[in-house]
Amino acid sequence: MSSVRPFVRADIPQVVDLHRRVFSSRSRARREDRDAYEAYFSELYFGNAWCAEASPSLVWEDGRGAVAGFLGVTTRAMSLGGQPLRAAVTSQFMVDAEARRRAPLAAVELVKTLLAGPQDLTLADEATEPARRLWEALGGATALLLSLQWARVLRPARFALSRLAARHRLGRLARSIAPLCRPVDALAARLPSSPFELAATSLHAEDLDAATLQDCIAEAAADTALRPEYDERSLKWLLEVLASKRGCGGFHRIGLRDDTGRLVGWYLAHLAPGGTGEVLQVGARGSALAPVLDHLFARAWRLGVDVLYGRVEPARLRQLSERGCVFHHRGHWMLVHSGVPGVLEAIHRGDAFLSRLEGEWCLRFQGEHS
Repeated sequence: MSSVRPFVRADIPQVVDLHRRVFSSRSRARREDRDAYEAYFSELYFGNAWCAEASPSLVWEDGRGAVAGFLGVTTRAMSLGGQPLRAAVTSQFMVDAEARRRAPLAAVELVKTLLAGPQDLTLADEATEPARRLWEALGGATALLLSLQWARVLRPARFALSRLAARHRLGRLARSIAPLCRPVDALAARLPSSPFELAATSLHAEDLDAATLQDCIAEAAADTALRPEYDERSLKWLLEVLASKRGCGGFHRIGLRDDTGRLVGWYLAHLAPGGTGEVLQVGARGSALAPVLDHLFARAWRLGVDVLYGRVEPARLRQLSERGCVFHHRGHWMLVHSGVPGVLEAIHRGDAFLSRLEGEWCLRFQGEHS
């Protein structure tokens, strides 16, 4: 008989093998790669700052007792209008292809067990279209606006060339015109009224520590109904996890001060030279969001990033649009489920502080990319 049960440490080797089969990992053979995978699953699901036995990760065992499905879960402290909530954030949802053929309800059983858990809110913010259909069939909902992302192209010529090079037949053409990108991109960044123009900013950058970030988030989220409730320990752990993701580019945790020394904003981002930048969170006090974004864009440009991506936050649509950002869907959905009155309403009306820091992206294995 197949069954769903809590994930335990002894399952880690089987879950590692499952992950490599499902996601066709490039690192199949080397012992050190396997060690990294096992350390990842151990730290993330048994050593994290929010371990909770009441909302464990789940495995699906086939009739032979082998692990053929997995649904990772970490819990987060949140609140709704001051009422404490516990949120379950999913990651690494996977079922073996052969198991799906033999037992087509394996994924259903995993999600159904998850949603029946004791948590007040369940989030899955990088879900595929099949996962979305399953989630909604089991009573969940899709947060459509939070499923959108903003993109700020910094180097339009090189960005376009990367898209051209991805088409195998045009790869040779892309390489032949690559030398032209640098002067074109430099001109686009300086040209007045260009959508790619980089504005000057006088803000001063410093490394952001966990205690300061905790204060920043608490202040920025104070006016929202649904918000995360971090402590210094949990943020320190999360920042260390993010800093370990070497395959995503350097991790930048930046606090910004004005000329008087007052902290006016911050951002957290992975910036990969010659590639993409993934913005996990950006915040500001008062009307300082515009110069904070300008600083982020300029820093990413100096480091050689082609394009930045971040999650759409309803209250910031105007400022993002004014600074050349476009909005689109990158193929992933934000899925939500809650039986607590008011939680889903707050999310759907944009009255929730839910950045990518509170989602699944932070929980990926360090070699996984968007």
